Amino acid sequence: MTHAGNTVRSEIAAIAARMEEELSGPDCAVGITLTALTPLTEGFPPRSSLTQLARTAAHPEDVTTVHPIKPPSHWPHVLRQAVERAAHGDATDGGLTRTASEGTAALASALERHLGVVRMAGDAVLDEGGGCPTAWRKDFVLVTATHVALLGVTVDD
Repeated sequence: MTHAGNTVRSEIAAIAARMEEELSGPDCAVGITLTALTPLTEGFPPRSSLTQLARTAAHPEDVTTVHPIKPPSHWPHVLRQAVERAAHGDATDGGLTRTASEGTAALASALERHLGVVRMAGDAVLDEGGGCPTAWRKDFVLVTATHVALLGVTVDD
């Protein structure tokens, strides 16, 4: 793992821990994780599809498909919406909305500060296989000029 990779993992974990504590409730636990981070070995722009890039970062059999987020700069907004939905399904609560908004802005800032601007983004559909499925999950594949990252938001009952 590169120095930038270790640093961004640590910073995202710290931001996520604060968000998870505020967003989780007695009936659910919200999780935000940088599930995978790998160098982009083929350079930018990559010759591989977004789905193929996600498969290089995750276990190849886990990634079913990836739906592009256009424009890629829109990914923090889509992430914020996912986090708001994960927070008890109640995005009308002002405190939860503020936590989601400020937290996702901090996550996006940390990722792009250490890895560079996200140039390709997508909503990744992962196959959970026979494992213990989460109640709700949303995964993002984020591609910078140097890295491919998978960022997951989950809710467990």
